[in-house]
Amino acid sequence: MVLIGEVLLQRTRGDLVEPVFREFMDRWPTVERLGAAPEESIARVIRPLGLAKRAPLIKRLAKELIAHGKVPTTPEELVELTGVGPYAAHAVPVFALNEQLPVVDWVIARVLRRYFGLPGGARPNQDRELWKRARTLIRNQDARVLWLGILDFAAEICKPRPRCEVCPLNRSCRTGRQRLSV
Repeated sequence: MVLIGEVLLQRTRGDLVEPVFREFMDRWPTVERLGAAPEESIARVIRPLGLAKRAPLIKRLAKELIAHGKVPTTPEELVELTGVGPYAAHAVPVFALNEQLPVVDWVIARVLRRYFGLPGGARPNQDRELWKRARTLIRNQDARVLWLGILDFAAEICKPRPRCEVCPLNRSCRTGRQRLSV
């Protein structure tokens, strides 16, 4: 059910998703049970996240998974499912199966753009340079550990308002060097 977790995490902070995801899994521990659940029940559980409108999408996703017989394991298969974009299609194999794949969401994009001095503007899913850098980063790394580490780093240091003055990477980070040389 990593896939459902990734769908719930879209545009939502992890600390807010955790209790909702636990309740979600308690109620619907299998895709078969989720597929049989009324949309109204799904909406009620995810409403605290502001995601009630995603209930039909989640129900449709469950039905697709039931028809498929299992959760696909490759980004190419996963991205064909309802509500699954490039990030989730890569995150599921990384976090569920420890596959060595690039993963780029808004938070990882923020860190990589700052560190490498890349321009913003493009959505992370469409920014080829970000995905290229992410691919390069995982060459000699455990992708799961790397991406979780970057997410933790972003939550503590490389926040929307960066804390470059206390960042351990401020000498090698383009943004850190620029901000601290002023």
